[in-house]
Amino acid sequence: MDGFKRLIGVEEKEPTLMDQINDQFSLSIRQRAIGFVVCCGLGLLLDFLGFLFFLSPTTFALFYTLGNILAIVSTGFVVGPFKQLKNMMKPTRIFCALVFVSSMVLTLVAVFKGWPVIVVIIFIIFQFCALLYYCFSYIPYGRQCLRGICGNLVAV
Repeated sequence: MDGFKRLIGVEEKEPTLMDQINDQFSLSIRQRAIGFVVCCGLGLLLDFLGFLFFLSPTTFALFYTLGNILAIVSTGFVVGPFKQLKNMMKPTRIFCALVFVSSMVLTLVAVFKGWPVIVVIIFIIFQFCALLYYCFSYIPYGRQCLRGICGNLVAV
């Protein structure tokens, strides 16, 4: 069969690395749903546990950040990891995504390096604001609405 395809001029393309990786991540709808529910559920559980340790900023920051990471991973189950990254890198969203991811990294660094509690608290606030801004980037005109709301709150 391969000889016949070459004879008539039809060549099969060699699968690229991205094609091979995509094949490894192909999940059924049921598997995607289970992955989403498990990751999202664990993320929400970690966020909830974080609020139980609200008076201990480092513990709260650790649980809250890990919960946010699991929430991002859970949406990757729904759309696929490469499409998730592609969506995060769109020109309208790349700034929001980079700020959100960097805020999570900075929070974890502050927790594990034992930085002063005030720095951890600042990074938690920064991460929460970045999460809001990132979520609103998926809503048409969401960021403009958020800016208007925040502007009105500051003006009061």
